Amino acid sequence: MRRLSLVVAVVLALVALGVLSGVITQGLAEVEQARAEQRRLEARREELGVRIQGMEETLHRLRTDPAAVESLARRDLGWIRPGERIIYLVTPTPVPRPGPLTAPMPTPILSSRHESRGGAVR
Repeated sequence: MRRLSLVVAVVLALVALGVLSGVITQGLAEVEQARAEQRRLEARREELGVRIQGMEETLHRLRTDPAAVESLARRDLGWIRPGERIIYLVTPTPVPRPGPLTAPMPTPILSSRHESRGGAVR
């Protein structure tokens, strides 16, 4: 009887260790996921900080430099001064050359397999 209770106690201890091990492993995986998410968010924060700094510099130039305002208006809004002319240079698109005559013929979309019994294509 004493031996049976000892075996039951050992089995229960092993089951408890198994459950505890699973919980710890799950917790460690969640901690690693949280750390990866933290690294991703920190990198995104740095990227956004650089963009914000660039926008603040642009805003400062727009507030203090009339040439920057003109440059922005010309580039982004397409504004021109009275009397100026815009000249668009158009580059023609070259005509595609035909492929070699030895190239394989493309498979037709409809073939005799797709024809109905009466000969008409559905």
